[in-house]
Amino acid sequence: MKLNDNFLTQEIDDAQVMVATGDVPFSGIVRSNETAAEIVNLMKQETTREEVIDKMCAKYDEPRESIAEDVDMVIATLRKVGALDE
Repeated sequence: MKLNDNFLTQEIDDAQVMVATGDVPFSGIVRSNETAAEIVNLMKQETTREEVIDKMCAKYDEPRESIAEDVDMVIATLRKVGALDE
């Protein structure tokens, strides 16, 4: 899976905003906190859920289950707005 090329991200202060460009049904802004932004950034290249979880586990000293829940939440949001190519 990979972030759809029709979605652009921009870091603003301590948050990331993502907007749709081009021909996609979503017309709005998705605002992410620092952790969600890291997950989104990892998904700018072709990856898997497990690879994202592994990379987040390597960076953060949190239980894998907790990190997996965060990753799943971000993936669900990206799917909901049509921002993932799968």
